Amino acid sequence: MKIFPRIKRNSRMLFLLGLLTILPATSAMADEPHVAATELKFEVTVADKIATVRDMLLSQLEARNYAIINVLNVQEGLQGRGIDAPPLQLIEFCNLTKAYTVTHHVPNFEMFAPCRLALIEHDGKTTVMMQRPAHILSLLASDKNLTDEGRATLKQFDDDLRAILDSLASGGF
Repeated sequence: MKIFPRIKRNSRMLFLLGLLTILPATSAMADEPHVAATELKFEVTVADKIATVRDMLLSQLEARNYAIINVLNVQEGLQGRGIDAPPLQLIEFCNLTKAYTVTHHVPNFEMFAPCRLALIEHDGKTTVMMQRPAHILSLLASDKNLTDEGRATLKQFDDDLRAILDSLASGGF
């Protein structure tokens, strides 16, 4: 059974050669970092060391008016206790004005504050993960005190953080 019965042999060969020239590009594109989004979290892995990724994220957060609450070097802390651990750092941050917009009406939001990015390095690549503000919104959605402004603020948090991680994935820093 011929797959392309009406296409001449030479045309089929040119078609197949054309496909082969596309395949390496498609394969290379598949290796490009991208942000994976689930209901729970955003996650991206980039080909940079943890210190470089941390500095890029801190810069982007500050540029978007997020206060850096703490940067915890978990690996260093564990090594101080005699535990050998891979490079792991946590960045805690918050936009205090936006957080107040939600917390003012829904004090339960404080259980999720500040926001946190987890950075884990393995084989020279760094994975960044964080709980999505949209997930927090889904958990607080039934609270009758959550205002439309509070919902919009949590959505804006989600959009901001996705944009920061998209920029990290594309090398846009």
